[in-house]
Amino acid sequence: MHPRCVAGIHLSEVTSLTETRRHKRFTVALIATLLVTAVALGYWMLKPVEHLASGAQQSTFVIECEFDKYRQIMVRKNATKAIVGNSGMELIEEKIQDVEIDASADDRPLLNAIRGKSKTELSAVRLLTVSLNDPQLESDRLVLKQHADIRPEAMHVRTKSIKPAGRLQSYQTELTAVPHSGGTEITLNVSLEVRLNVPKLFTSRADAEVQQAAIDAITDQEESITQFVAEHADARIILPEFLDK
Repeated sequence: MHPRCVAGIHLSEVTSLTETRRHKRFTVALIATLLVTAVALGYWMLKPVEHLASGAQQSTFVIECEFDKYRQIMVRKNATKAIVGNSGMELIEEKIQDVEIDASADDRPLLNAIRGKSKTELSAVRLLTVSLNDPQLESDRLVLKQHADIRPEAMHVRTKSIKPAGRLQSYQTELTAVPHSGGTEITLNVSLEVRLNVPKLFTSRADAEVQQAAIDAITDQEESITQFVAEHADARIILPEFLDK
């Protein structure tokens, strides 16, 4: 018998058979490992995690209303109520915390106020309580602190949440208005943060949705301001709201 044959089987065939079995065992082990890894990865990707999603948006536009009249409209009419109401919220309560008026640069403050050419500077701080209509936020009210700085050459209003409301961790808007070629240039900024429980796989989608909420808020505010100013821009004298009844 040939020295490399055992019981009629060539040794090379035995070696080949052994290698085949080893290869099969390795393949099975590899597939099992990959399956376990895939299941673990899928569980990790689908397991809900706490995620802080944020969004921010800016818009600059010009309205056909000279700045002096725009300033009168925003100060003497209840612009906050109208803008909030057209943004999907409702103004529930507003409280004035502080008001400072500086008329030192205006030698005829009353006459200039009537003429719409006031040089008086005004700073005010208010607390605003608004309703929220999104059940996903798990809160129906939001408290905001508003700082308004109104000068003859510019207006700046910053409104910021003072504490979280449900899942809404923070919310802030800023409005800056300046004269622009016989009209008024307005720059709006909105930013917000929302804490969500979402699968790891969908955190990017959550970020996109919160960013879209910021974009929608900017769009709503721009439309609201434009519409609100247009309602009063043709009036010769802008009376305070409590007198214009």
